[in-house]
Amino acid sequence: PCINEVKKLAYKAAKANFTVLITGESGTGKSILAREIHRMQGQFKPFVEVNCNAIAPSLFESELFGYIGGAFTGALANGKKGYFEEANGGTIFLDEIGEIPLEMQIKLLQVLQNKTIFRVGSSKPISINVRVIVATNRDLDKEVAIGRFRQDLYYRINAFPIEVPPLRDRKQDLNAITNAILNKICSKFEVEEKGISEEAFKKMMKYDWPG
Repeated sequence: PCINEVKKLAYKAAKANFTVLITGESGTGKSILAREIHRMQGQFKPFVEVNCNAIAPSLFESELFGYIGGAFTGALANGKKGYFEEANGGTIFLDEIGEIPLEMQIKLLQVLQNKTIFRVGSSKPISINVRVIVATNRDLDKEVAIGRFRQDLYYRINAFPIEVPPLRDRKQDLNAITNAILNKICSKFEVEEKGISEEAFKKMMKYDWPG
């Protein structure tokens, strides 16, 4: 029932154009859900996934918004599009948004409000039409309370929240998930279809399934 509720919310999100905030522990499938929301809205439009945890703090602005030629040492002569421009007309998925530095959060807020970006080194605004989906495994309420996440940005991205429950809260799904994965593996290696033994399945049901 709980994952069916997630699917219903995802379907509603795909039919609207609100910013979607997907929360849940690491490994619960937040990026898969983001891709499904995008696919239901228009799978032939661009989908750009950004792992905010993998970007150095000093590079956030140029990676998200791009830069013009000569904007800084090492910049390409012709400049470069940022992730928002790459996603124009489609969806940008900001995974682990809780990792964005405070100084970048205000610039991201302005982009979400004004639907325009500025490349690093340029004063010329660029209009964008991008569906924004964000995800985090952090408790953003607590992050706001201790000052690590801007409250105004939190309100802006929390327009349509979806929480993905951990597998331990829906162990009744284990049988279906296990069979689906096994079928894919058997098909990939062109072997006879196999099943999980009763003993193995009992052990899986007893496991705590973090994430």
